[in-house]
Amino acid sequence: MKKLLALGIGVIAILLTLTLVVFGVMHTRYFTPSAQWLTQQLWPQKLSFSKLEYEYPTHFTLHNVSIETDEQPISFSKVDIWLNEKLIKQDKLVIDSLLLDGANFSQGLPASNFLHYLQLNQLALHNVDFSQQGLIARGVNLQVKHPQWKDTEQLLPYGELQLSADQFYWNGEAFDKILIDADYKPSDSTVYGASFKWQGGDFSGQAEQLASGWSLINTTINHLDLPESLSSTTDELQQQALKYITHINSLDILNSQLTIAGLRLENFAASLENLSLTHSIWQQDQGYLSLNADTILWKNTQWIEPSIKLDFSDQTIAISDFSTEVLQGSVQLSGTVTPSSLHLKELNVHGIKWFGESQQDLAWLDEKWPQFDELVIEQLNINNLQLIQLYNKPFWQLSGLTIEGSNTQLIKDNRLGLWNGDVVINANSASIGNIVSSQGLIDMRSEQGVWQLNKAFIPLEQGYLEANASWDFTKASSPWSLTAHADGLPFSVMNYFVQLPVKIDATTEFDVNAEGLAGDYSMLAHSISGELNGSMREGIMMIESPESLVVQPFEIENFNLIADRGRIHLAKTALKGSGLEADITAQLDLVSPQEGQFKLNVAQGCENVSYDLQNNKQEFQPCPK
Repeated sequence: MKKLLALGIGVIAILLTLTLVVFGVMHTRYFTPSAQWLTQQLWPQKLSFSKLEYEYPTHFTLHNVSIETDEQPISFSKVDIWLNEKLIKQDKLVIDSLLLDGANFSQGLPASNFLHYLQLNQLALHNVDFSQQGLIARGVNLQVKHPQWKDTEQLLPYGELQLSADQFYWNGEAFDKILIDADYKPSDSTVYGASFKWQGGDFSGQAEQLASGWSLINTTINHLDLPESLSSTTDELQQQALKYITHINSLDILNSQLTIAGLRLENFAASLENLSLTHSIWQQDQGYLSLNADTILWKNTQWIEPSIKLDFSDQTIAISDFSTEVLQGSVQLSGTVTPSSLHLKELNVHGIKWFGESQQDLAWLDEKWPQFDELVIEQLNINNLQLIQLYNKPFWQLSGLTIEGSNTQLIKDNRLGLWNGDVVINANSASIGNIVSSQGLIDMRSEQGVWQLNKAFIPLEQGYLEANASWDFTKASSPWSLTAHADGLPFSVMNYFVQLPVKIDATTEFDVNAEGLAGDYSMLAHSISGELNGSMREGIMMIESPESLVVQPFEIENFNLIADRGRIHLAKTALKGSGLEADITAQLDLVSPQEGQFKLNVAQGCENVSYDLQNNKQEFQPCPK
């Protein structure tokens, strides 16, 4: 027993002596070469380092570390290891903390398979550069508590992490000064705070991971500047972001510039709340958007200080307020929009001045505007507009234009017209071609689709035009009627709308009474009936022959055009003038107008010219030889 006790005490003494020797060596110059020798025995040609330091009780520091792997060598300037007091747990080496400092993985990040043999309580990276899957990162610092890799393709480990980087470079774009504080998990992750800089903008915010994707919370973008040259890059970034970000809880954009979809927004601010990015704008649940800007440029038109507030619900967008200054005037409106309708509580337009002098000025007319089945404007107030068109003939202008409407329904079942409400139109001045009017008035109303032109009175330079009309939109046949009287109306306006083989100008006076059905052309062609009685004075006709051009004065004392169920008849009517023998006649059936005739015959001496007014042709018969 004594021998056994003595042997036990001896073994313990030897172990204590060995421990003291090892501990002593760890604090001498022999520690590094001893560790290097042991490393070569255990992992030949796999692990090397230039220096090993020890700090009581479990802290080891390796300098200039190189690890050979099947893929590529891994090098670190320094590796710090804090071992756990329980060195082995569940067949894994337990490391309280591992700090990897100074590395460059230009060929891609190394595989993390070796981590399966470790239990890491904390991992830290410092001053690491890498390139991975098109992403180039510089100056990366990372700290992760209880890091876990569930997938070999996983870029970041799961765990409570703090990440910073000098720069991420992706797809030609640099993202600077990245900071992320997050609890990263396979699901239900949380970003407590994140920030970075891109294109002059400061991005910051929070996020949470939902079942559908990430939701942005308290996110702010400040001083962002996206020019049109970056539109393709912006589109690609947006597509990538939408793969992960599916919801906006709250997002504020401040003091930013943006070019998107042909719009240039200068110094704009926007606030977005509770918007789903996986649903259309018509499938939102209590979403909100407000936007204002110093200016918005669209189609070379500058909108000054535009402001809008939108509330989104299922199949409805409420416009609580929209206002802007544009074209030296202002626009303000409010109402609701659905996929098929626009219902405005009010539309106020004041002082707009529009000049159409080039194709560019008319480009907005070719835009694909929303097509609504219904358009209602409860209160319409358009005041003091000036519209001038000098690009296409006939040139026209409206000045001092005022339109007032109440409870107006302007589109129903995708058909344009005044279906309900009252509208009054005034213009201080109006002209088309050489026809000039001042203080014109149009007063109309409609009730349940039955439209009435109560009064149209257009003063002219040498007379006036007045009319009354009705039109029933509700019936498939669309019956209509028209009564009009004109005195002093220049005939030359017809030259802009009907191409005639002879140029005619005159001052006309006429009375019209007509009615018919306008359901379609066939109904119109079979139904139009009425009478036009008129005269022409101070007429000028340009008679052109191969050898001469004659300016021929003329007048028509009376002509009577009769329509009977689409058949139009004008008895031979003489044109009177010095040395003029001429007459006009018409016999048409609108069902087959190509078989009819509408002719003007002119004889001067022995020469005859026959003008086919319907087909824009002329036939010249010279004097017999």
